[in-house]
Amino acid sequence: MFKSRDFNILLALTVAIIAILLLGVYMSPTYAQKMQLINSIIYFLAVLFIASVTLVVLWHGFKHFAVMLAIILAAIISLLGIEAGIVAVVATYIVWGFTFSIEMLLAHNGVSGAIKWFKTHYTAKTFAIEFKVFYPMILAMYLFLEVIPGIIYREAILDFDPKELYKAMYNELKKG
Repeated sequence: MFKSRDFNILLALTVAIIAILLLGVYMSPTYAQKMQLINSIIYFLAVLFIASVTLVVLWHGFKHFAVMLAIILAAIISLLGIEAGIVAVVATYIVWGFTFSIEMLLAHNGVSGAIKWFKTHYTAKTFAIEFKVFYPMILAMYLFLEVIPGIIYREAILDFDPKELYKAMYNELKKG
């Protein structure tokens, strides 16, 4: 199915666990037993979700952030449920994406504080990763801060070339 043998084993194990729990739900004689098994499925999927988000964040290279996100996500899911966990992940992406985007647009306009912020918080490699991850947010921020107000107030819209901005910031961070 997939190229990675380890991933195929993990996927098969996950499907087997869920199938066994569903079989238990089907075969259980009492309502209480069925509900316990359904809750087991929900908690298993919640732990799987937390592990998946953590692995994705780790894969992108944010080791300390991944651990903190996993702890916070586990607390949110245990207290408020899986829906709240999904909302927390989306909200984290939006908030950090807009923060990154604002700093990118400030750096694009030559604000020295924004360039210093990038030099303080990023290496060339981590910048490249976050730029790709938050590219949709950068475009959304440009749309909300430049294009829409330009149309409403009939003002000239500044040119914005994300590739040029990426190259300039990447080279700036590579210099040190």
